[in-house]
Amino acid sequence: MFKRKALTAVLVMGFCITNSYAGRLGSFNPRKSQPDLRGILTKQNLDKIDSLGFVLCPTAATDIYGMYEDYASSQHTPLFVSADLVLHTFHVMFAQMVETMEAEELLIRLEDLTALMCRKAEEDYKNLGGKAKEAARIQYLYFAVGARLLNLQSVNYPEGKDAEILETEISRIEEHSGMYEVSFLPGVVEDYSQYMPRGHYTKADYFERYFKAMMWFGRIPLHVPAENESLDGFRAALLISINLKQVEHTESLWGFVNTPISFFFGSADDLTPDLLYTEARNFFGEQPSVKLLKNDKKLRECAAHLRKNFQPKILSEYTEILPEESPIEVPVSMRFFPQTFVLDSYIFSELVADRVTTYQGSREPRPFTCGTTELGEMRVFPRGLDILAVMSNSEAERILAAEGDREYEGYEDQLSRLKSWFASIPDEERGACVYSSWFEFALNYSASNPPSKVDAPAWERKKLVTTLGSWAQLKHDAVLYGKQSFTGYMLNGYYHEGPEPSELAYLEDAPLLYREMAECARSIAGFSHTDWCQSSWGRFAETLEEFERLTQIQRHQGLSEDEHLLLRYMAEDLSTMTAGISVTPLTDDMERLALISDVHTDPNTRQVLEEASGNPARLLVLVDFKGRPYLAQGAAFTYYEFKQPLSDRLTDQAWWEMLEKGEEPGMPAWSEGLWGIRPASVEE
Repeated sequence: MFKRKALTAVLVMGFCITNSYAGRLGSFNPRKSQPDLRGILTKQNLDKIDSLGFVLCPTAATDIYGMYEDYASSQHTPLFVSADLVLHTFHVMFAQMVETMEAEELLIRLEDLTALMCRKAEEDYKNLGGKAKEAARIQYLYFAVGARLLNLQSVNYPEGKDAEILETEISRIEEHSGMYEVSFLPGVVEDYSQYMPRGHYTKADYFERYFKAMMWFGRIPLHVPAENESLDGFRAALLISINLKQVEHTESLWGFVNTPISFFFGSADDLTPDLLYTEARNFFGEQPSVKLLKNDKKLRECAAHLRKNFQPKILSEYTEILPEESPIEVPVSMRFFPQTFVLDSYIFSELVADRVTTYQGSREPRPFTCGTTELGEMRVFPRGLDILAVMSNSEAERILAAEGDREYEGYEDQLSRLKSWFASIPDEERGACVYSSWFEFALNYSASNPPSKVDAPAWERKKLVTTLGSWAQLKHDAVLYGKQSFTGYMLNGYYHEGPEPSELAYLEDAPLLYREMAECARSIAGFSHTDWCQSSWGRFAETLEEFERLTQIQRHQGLSEDEHLLLRYMAEDLSTMTAGISVTPLTDDMERLALISDVHTDPNTRQVLEEASGNPARLLVLVDFKGRPYLAQGAAFTYYEFKQPLSDRLTDQAWWEMLEKGEEPGMPAWSEGLWGIRPASVEE
């Protein structure tokens, strides 16, 4: 059940929703002319439509396609084809393609690669001596943990004391709770709650094994040391990069795994083993070899060179920050399969402590973003709205100001800098991977036109709900690959007669969004390796191109009868496209709109930020066909943002259970004025 306080008015920075109506319905009585809507058209919902020209109503439905198919059967009510429908379809197709790729290709290659690297690491540990011995031990334990997580039986595992260390690491990962120093890497503190399988990785044992191993290889850093810090981790990193080049098949297997990850989710934010090898070769002027591990002077010179010329952007590990150290640089490290640089995590990391610091306001309760650190109250949590503010969405900026989330030292300077940075990113860089294409989707959707009869500022809020609901699905799909941001641990119209029943449809006017999505879909089709996958993405691109064309026709001369019919039954067509991505049948859970992902970790409060889409909402919109008013019905995203204990990161299954029991938190206050009610008599 949707929870919120009873409000008679919501006033946020120029956006006002009150009980004084705009009179948008005039003499039009949809309860009379559209009898199938009588159950949903309570006085409260009609008042909202009269005031805003639309209303969002909570539902218990889980399937947006099923909602559209039901609505399409009405002979009295036009269909409103929302951008939410195509954005969700993109997510379903994208997620299924990633799942299929992992199950059929990446897991097998990761197992083979890990086995080869673990065997070589065992050999090195037995044969190397001197200063290289500890590096070989670190390498062996590093790959032994990965091998155990993959349940590999074809390798030998460490013995004696190192066997105990291995069991300690496996136990912490399986418990996925708490922050501890990695047993064989002094000074490296890992957040083991990250190893809680979530997203689609809870569906099967092989997904869980893949998730834990890739999380290990993506998160555990082998640091490039500062002056006077230990060289052991750096030696191990160089040894891994040398072996990856020299052991037969390992380099190609690594590329087979890394290439599709880069295509879908972007480039690594940290040093990869192949990049480290290349940088070392260029610096030393020769092919790196084991003998270099013995030369401390050269290693320190190389480390200084790397720290000067390579700087990751996203803080994603536990880092203690003293006042005199602020702002701290993100530690430089190599990881076997580093998590990728993603725009939203970078924005988050730049808008929390220590980049943005002391709370300067006095409101009670404190803003959502505020938390207590050893240095006082600071901005320890970002918000989804921060991303849109950096993209110069004025409505997002107004909400952040109205709710106190900009009342921090350094926030305005950081926001201004990030807005300039984002605006300067070349188009080809923003579209360099499928993940970053979503930001183009969001920009183009923000430029879309509201239906002519709705309140434009209120519709901007509806677009924020759609955008952030879609973004929550994106974060869910990238939970394993996109680098998660951390907060540093801060120490100390007129109507005269009833419309005739007709099979009408209204397409949300977002042509730039449809064009951008079509281009992305064709890019994915070109990357696909199977005929059925190429065909599905190709059909989706054609549909989006048709949507772009239809928005122009709808805007200028109106849609034909055939075009209305095409749109009314489009949800069914889109659903069949999602089913064509893989030979594995789609399950109901794979098409669910409601998904959740943790996106940011704050060790100060020991909480994580959860972003979620909920069950689809019923959307009623006042539209006009040839001078006659109608209420068109469709479906839309719902969006949630809340904090959760670090030790209890939520899975999709836990989130669905909360929704089913009515135990979900309230939706953001800024969206409250858009909502009507779902009468008990209405079933979805």
